[in-house]
Amino acid sequence: MHSRNLLLASIATLALTGCVAPAARHADRGLPISWTDYRCSDGQTVQAAYPDADTALIKVHGEAHTLHVALSGSGARYTGDGWQWWTKGMHDGMLAPLASGETIASSPSIDCQAR
Repeated sequence: MHSRNLLLASIATLALTGCVAPAARHADRGLPISWTDYRCSDGQTVQAAYPDADTALIKVHGEAHTLHVALSGSGARYTGDGWQWWTKGMHDGMLAPLASGETIASSPSIDCQAR
């Protein structure tokens, strides 16, 4: 019975760890998150960070969003939490909202450039 409880506790711990936002996991490891500020063509500012090769964290309208790498013909495209963030090189980005059920944004993208 003790080994079963230990197994259940281990599974619960793993499940909860998987639910923690990447930024929190990154910070827990003592690694700083480096944010890049982007100025967009519509005047807004987007901040982006990349805690690992598969994740982009963006701050839009004062809210943080976690996006995950998605299939792209060129550049790096991330989707999730209602947003698409597509970067080309280290300085250019494009932001677009995702409608419910979309995996590729149908709305026009807003061009953004790193400051």
